[in-house]
Amino acid sequence: MTSKRWGALTPEIVSTLVTFDRERKNWQYSKSDHSMPARQAEGVAGLWNKLAMYDVALLADEVGTGKTLQALSVMAMLWRQKPDAKVLVMAPNRDICRHWVTQFEIFAKKHYRQADGVVRRPEAEEPAHQPQLCWSLEELAAAVKTNEAKLFITTIYSLSSLVRGEYDEKEDKLGKAADVAASVHRRIKRALDGEGFDLVVVDEAHYFRNSEGLSQRAKAARKFFGSVDDRLGGKALLMTATPCHSSMQDVPALLGYFTEVSGHTPENLLKKYALRRLRRMEGNTKSHDKYSYRNEREVRVDFSGDPAGEVFFALYHKLLARKQAKEKRRFMYGYLEGFESFEVKPAGKTSSKDDDGRRNDFNEAGDTEILKQLSRMHAALGGAPAHPKYDEVVDLCVPKDIFDSSQDLHERKHLIFVRRVPSVRELAKRVNAAYDRQLAQRIVRALNPTDPKDVLERWERDDWSREFFARHLDPDRHGVDAANDDEPGGSESPPDGPAVADEHVLSQISLLFVVKAEGIQRTHCSNFSQRLRRHESIFYLLLEPASDYLNGPYQCYGREQQGNKWRDTYAAAAKQARSATRPSTGDAVERKFGKPMPTLWGKLHDLLAPADQKCLQDLAENPAKAESFGSYIREGFLFASPVLVELYCWYIEFLGQKVKGDAQTRYLAFFAFIQRRLAKSMALAYFRAALETFNALCENVSSGKDGMRWSMLAGLTSPAFYASSAVTDRQRLILGFNSPFYPNVLATTSVLQEGVNLHLQCRKVHHYGIAWTPGDNEQRIGRVDRLFGKVNAQLRRDDKSELLIHYPYLAGSIDEEQLAAFIRDKHKVEQEMDACRQLNVSSDIDLSVPSANWREYLRQPRPTGDKPVPDPFQYNEAERPPKDYLA
Repeated sequence: MTSKRWGALTPEIVSTLVTFDRERKNWQYSKSDHSMPARQAEGVAGLWNKLAMYDVALLADEVGTGKTLQALSVMAMLWRQKPDAKVLVMAPNRDICRHWVTQFEIFAKKHYRQADGVVRRPEAEEPAHQPQLCWSLEELAAAVKTNEAKLFITTIYSLSSLVRGEYDEKEDKLGKAADVAASVHRRIKRALDGEGFDLVVVDEAHYFRNSEGLSQRAKAARKFFGSVDDRLGGKALLMTATPCHSSMQDVPALLGYFTEVSGHTPENLLKKYALRRLRRMEGNTKSHDKYSYRNEREVRVDFSGDPAGEVFFALYHKLLARKQAKEKRRFMYGYLEGFESFEVKPAGKTSSKDDDGRRNDFNEAGDTEILKQLSRMHAALGGAPAHPKYDEVVDLCVPKDIFDSSQDLHERKHLIFVRRVPSVRELAKRVNAAYDRQLAQRIVRALNPTDPKDVLERWERDDWSREFFARHLDPDRHGVDAANDDEPGGSESPPDGPAVADEHVLSQISLLFVVKAEGIQRTHCSNFSQRLRRHESIFYLLLEPASDYLNGPYQCYGREQQGNKWRDTYAAAAKQARSATRPSTGDAVERKFGKPMPTLWGKLHDLLAPADQKCLQDLAENPAKAESFGSYIREGFLFASPVLVELYCWYIEFLGQKVKGDAQTRYLAFFAFIQRRLAKSMALAYFRAALETFNALCENVSSGKDGMRWSMLAGLTSPAFYASSAVTDRQRLILGFNSPFYPNVLATTSVLQEGVNLHLQCRKVHHYGIAWTPGDNEQRIGRVDRLFGKVNAQLRRDDKSELLIHYPYLAGSIDEEQLAAFIRDKHKVEQEMDACRQLNVSSDIDLSVPSANWREYLRQPRPTGDKPVPDPFQYNEAERPPKDYLA
């Protein structure tokens, strides 16, 4: 489409087609409205008009302000004018690409007002056309040639992987990458009749700020996007919350791929092409900017009471100072390992590379060899050195009592950013060990051995092993659990594998509830878990939805013949009872229970507050959604919370009553036993929290034909997990972290620094390893500091909330000096960065600059009466093309 057809768009027109306030169906834009929905409508109009006049626009709104929603709205405006328009979206990695697909589905269902067959299907709240995901430029060129899709989504990383290792010389490799990109460019242009894409959208555009760098991405991008008279797309919309990521020169660097920038200052380029609005969270009575709720805290640790540890670190300091003087170098922010744990391994290839092509995370740094030498010396003297920084962070992240149901579950969510890859594993391992100590304590108390304290200590020394449990604690071995008529028989596979391969990092207590393929395959714990999961066990009913999705019990079960035997079945009969059409259960014969069989769901319903009961009533009116909630609860209770341990301990205590009778009698007796314990249970706490979060999660966990993928929770059996470039299934971690279920603690490298939402439950961020630059720091915090997250929800309730940002450090050491320099520099550039007037920031740490009084630069919540920081580049209704928008 030519620029002549891109007529002037107004926020009023935008709001007739798109709503930016999903809670108010009749919402319309008003000039007097200064809320975020109104500013988003202005953003769409402003971007459209800049694209109409200049062919390029830069959406530089602050992190968490709905840039994706605004970009999708621009696409919708385009498709209304030109239904066959072709759009390309480039995002850093596959996770963010998939996020675009999900957001497109949400946009069609929740935001776009008209079922016009152009953007939304007339017969359903779904996109009128499906996005085409392409994981390489070759796939993209092939997909465009088929002419089947209108929206194509690929990764920025695809520009970094055009040439593998077949070229020895780097220049040859870069030249070959540029040639391949140019070839793909030509093929796409030919497939689109020489016109190219109607619109190219680049998410996280600051990835292209190193335009003159010696990387495949930089060289290939220049050829792929094309020259002035041969652009890949007629229009280009760039998106980044940090356009001046480390320097004002980032602006012409990234814009230069799409338009002529020579002779223009960065300031003038921003004024011409950019929209930059700062986040305003709507509270109960007023709006809030980030400085009104962010609370930065120092976390000071030292070697008090540990002379040996202090001596170790003093030696490290001395050798580090000698190394710095000898090499006359300054250490890089984030590359100083400080005093982090690691296992000494043989030398080898240790550099880590994320799928976006940046070597931001690392295994080794300049001081690695020093630490290795000292650790070997320390180990030879009888043990590993202390790690006070780790210990303090673990203490911050682990509740004093994990079975205390009075604490809001979201308060257990912690996001930890780390620079060194080994540190994410170590943190996850230590948090899981701290949880295991409490979980084991609860199990031992329930089993009540002769000397519980001695048993607990010996079991911990044996790393909570299955072998120790089998020898000393297993109730089957000691004749406590004699009710075996519904025990699972035969060998069954364990549930879906965990998100990480390092089993020693996981919760060892949680692994007791898993059937293993080797060694001690089953434990009394895993048998109990199987009881709750097997369709032939009456205990399967415990975690089923109530028969009416409220508090109704079950009246019938099935009995089917298998060979010469008859076997009772419960799952199919329960599902049939909940079905309005009551389909046949196949060959099973329907049998009546002697008494109605209640469920945990039904009893928890009766304990809910009236408002929560109303939410469950709304679910009950939509059986498909209620079934999905049932799967959500079952998977979360069985695999991703301490509820399974709570139920198991109650079962152990129940066995002490030595109830006799058939399976129905024992089930009713067990239910009566736990019923009086539910009011203060973790089961009720998680049920209530799951109900509160269900609708928000439903929007982000779609899996096409298979519906909601709650089965992903089955792999989240540990309270803490880590994310790095080695962890490929990061969507599972994102789902769990945004739910009340596990993981409670997520330790990550830079792979989750950008483009993902981790805000629904979390309001606590820990910078165990500091970021490279203030821009990186802001991207990190932006994972949880977002609209419609936990902070926003608390502000809307009573205008009171804090986003806690922790900076742990080892006092009196180079670790403190490093942090002090970063905090001082960050404070100096933050407001300049907000206004896109970024000062040049070095990633070096210069210890020659005094850092006294650095704590004064930590941000504290600003009084709510203070005037918010103004928006740097606002919507200007006078900046518009001559003709009007015509759909």
